[in-house]
Amino acid sequence: MLVRRGPNGELRYLRAQDPAHQEYSYRNPFILELEVTRRCNLHCVHCYAEAENRAYDDELSLPELLTVLDDARALGMRELSLTGGEVFMRPDFLHVVDAGLERDFAVRFVTNGTLLDDQLLLELCARPIKLITVSLDAVSPGPHERIRGPGSHAPAVAAIDRLLTAGFRLSIITAFSALNLDDFDPLLDFCLKRRIDWQVQMTSAKGRCRKGLTLTPDQYYELGRRVANALAARLPIHLIPMDDLATFSYTRPLAQLSQTWQGQCTGGLLNLFVRANGDVTPCSALAFPECVVGNVRRESLRRVCEEERCKHNLAWLRPDTLTGACARCPFRAECRGGCPEILMCMCTSRTENEYCYRRIEEQRILSEALQNG
Repeated sequence: MLVRRGPNGELRYLRAQDPAHQEYSYRNPFILELEVTRRCNLHCVHCYAEAENRAYDDELSLPELLTVLDDARALGMRELSLTGGEVFMRPDFLHVVDAGLERDFAVRFVTNGTLLDDQLLLELCARPIKLITVSLDAVSPGPHERIRGPGSHAPAVAAIDRLLTAGFRLSIITAFSALNLDDFDPLLDFCLKRRIDWQVQMTSAKGRCRKGLTLTPDQYYELGRRVANALAARLPIHLIPMDDLATFSYTRPLAQLSQTWQGQCTGGLLNLFVRANGDVTPCSALAFPECVVGNVRRESLRRVCEEERCKHNLAWLRPDTLTGACARCPFRAECRGGCPEILMCMCTSRTENEYCYRRIEEQRILSEALQNG
């Protein structure tokens, strides 16, 4: 994705792979994130959707999903990212995949991997899936199963190896919390050994996740430091830090994580999230009731986008309303406080990001100065 600044100072987002550099905006986002079900065979302690192994009566039917796909394609959306819950728990999941492929979407999905059997693998091999992402929270069973439940680790690792052997493009996604921060290095080695790309993010206190499970600012800093060191090592895999890790820093290589920040929160602009019940939010990280900008059962996805509702919903992210360390920061106009998910569920105030490397560094300097008299 190319980020450029227009004559009026507004950021413009262009598709780098497209020779014509197609532009994406709140009116025509790039990626449709589609939660095909909230049902899940696991009971993860950090699940934002609070997914359970039961039927949800309010989930979109297949015809309703097809209408969403038609609207998204008409808006110019190019990629379809399927998520849950656990996507394999939806009986007609493969029909959804086929519908996306028939509409010329690049289709990818996220799974916990535990339900992959021979027949499902065979079915997937018959389809040109762009990317399969498997959730893995630790290399050893202990931490992974403390997060996802007993018996969840071995089938997830087996699924990863089977999908690799089958030739799929694969990635791992890990959400770090106090339960698995020590597993960063083993997970990196796991991905390097298999040449698998790795998406890294921080667990947030929402849904089923208690604040006591999340990282402290100091632990967040340590996670960022490890990610930055790995990026600086120019590894033979793609290590992909999410926006919650893209804050600014005084030090290198940690400062390079700010380069992954795309100028502002791009929820609703590069990606748009449709929940299993039809609610629309700027992205899956912002699956909060106050971020709902419409419901596809009541109105078309086109209307939601043409009215730029996500832009209006996130209008509170302004540099002039920041306070504390954020208000003093020379990067406040570019950062705008950072990822709104963190501001909304991890910070005391939405106008000061307590999970910012520069803020943590300043506090450490001040603390050392006070200790030294």
